[in-house]
Amino acid sequence: MNRTIMTIGPFDSSGATGIIADIKTFQTFRVYGAAVATSILAQNTQGISGVFPVPMEFVGHQIEAIVQDMALHGVKIGYLSSSFNIEIISSLIDALNIKCPIMVDPVIYNHQGQKLLDDPAIEVLISRLLPYSYAITPNVKEAEILSGVEIKDINGAKESAKVIAGKGAKNVIITGSDLQEVRALDLWYDGSHFHIFDAPRIASKNTLGLGCTFSSIIIALISKGMGVGESIEKAKQYIAKAMQHPFVIGKGPGPLNHTLPM
Repeated sequence: MNRTIMTIGPFDSSGATGIIADIKTFQTFRVYGAAVATSILAQNTQGISGVFPVPMEFVGHQIEAIVQDMALHGVKIGYLSSSFNIEIISSLIDALNIKCPIMVDPVIYNHQGQKLLDDPAIEVLISRLLPYSYAITPNVKEAEILSGVEIKDINGAKESAKVIAGKGAKNVIITGSDLQEVRALDLWYDGSHFHIFDAPRIASKNTLGLGCTFSSIIIALISKGMGVGESIEKAKQYIAKAMQHPFVIGKGPGPLNHTLPM
């Protein structure tokens, strides 16, 4: 049976992140992707030089067009440029009775540490979007902002995950690249138990779009019936493979190579 996932996020002119990276990932993992653009980014491998938010009415129009025509098996929500986008998306999830698993990748900073989401929008994301999320994939810095808990080690990550789950997220996956210097640790909290995923840290410049791809792999596999834990493990394996593949594009950090087979 075909599986269809709607991805909601920015159109990145470099093709390395956002809905373009999501569609590439879905193709690799053999699910069909439908895309909703919330903003247009003037971006290359060296950074973002401009953001054009799509009017919230047209964001809603795109979502309605997809939901009215396609059976959805998953939703991926990435970077949302404004509180207006978050409000309309949250309202439409309810109004259109979207019941499939929803993955939230709460992008607050880009890879250069530039803040992309203002504080009012972050508050709306917490209050309106987290309760709809089947899973959420913040990195350490994003988890700190969403929870208000400082994370210096795995115990801090656990406390942060519990707070985020208390705000409505059913599965909290903190991507812990900052938790340890020599290991790549990810923490999954399922609402009652903690699970740690440990792998060697890979020295690579091919990291652009890593977060987008990681969360997209997980929701793609969940839509096909795989459990959350196995989906995380498969995502880590694929990301490690994609980071090591020689794929040089642009003058900044290289994008992941989504042409690699899963």
